[in-house]
Order: sequence, then C-alpha cells, then structure tokens
Amino acid sequence: MKNVIAVTVAAAALSLSAVSTAHASPAVAAVTCPGSINSFTHVLTSVDWLKVRTGPSTSNTAIGEIPGGAGFHFSSSSGKESGGHYWVCGYGYNGSVKLNGWVAGEFLLWP
Repeated sequence: MKNVIAVTVAAAALSLSAVSTAHASPAVAAVTCPGSINSFTHVLTSVDWLKVRTGPSTSNTAIGEIPGGAGFHFSSSSGKESGGHYWVCGYGYNGSVKLNGWVAGEFLLWP
C-alpha cells in the first residue's frame, strides 16, 4: 500500500511541475489594475491558453499565459474596449506563477 501511495504522489508531482512554467514569461514590469480586485471567474475550458498582457490591447506585451479552466481574479471596474475586444485587468496562475495583467474578456466565463 505504501508503494502505491508513493508512486501516485510522485506522478502527481511530475504532472504539476511539467505545466507550471511552460507558458510563463520572464518577469516584466508590474501591472497595476485600476480599482480593487473584487471579482472572480474562470478561463473558458475550450481555451488551451489565455495570454496575459501588460495593457488592454493585442499590441501590448504578453507576459505569460494561464491555462483554460484556471481561475481569474479581476477588478470589476477595470473593463475597457479596445481593438474589438473587451479587456479586464486582474491575475491568474500558471502553476505557482502569478500573472498579473490584462486579458480579453471573451475568453472568460461570465454568469
């Protein structure tokens, strides 16, 4: 029984470490969101990876990506329309890496 538990724990640790930084970029300037982070949603599960950017535009630098289905905390007062997208500012995690920035809202789950 102890061997089965050890193998299961080892396999779980391998799968977590393989995903944690695969889509994270090196640290860039901190992004400060307008308003307080007071809302929560998830990235759509139909999305493989959602880019997190330094500003509300596809021309802004992507600082990393968070996986589909991941949680996303955001400021409900941060919404901006730009380039045909509705952008929100907040943060999500890629494994243990916290990515703070702007994402295109159409890839988030809305009630």
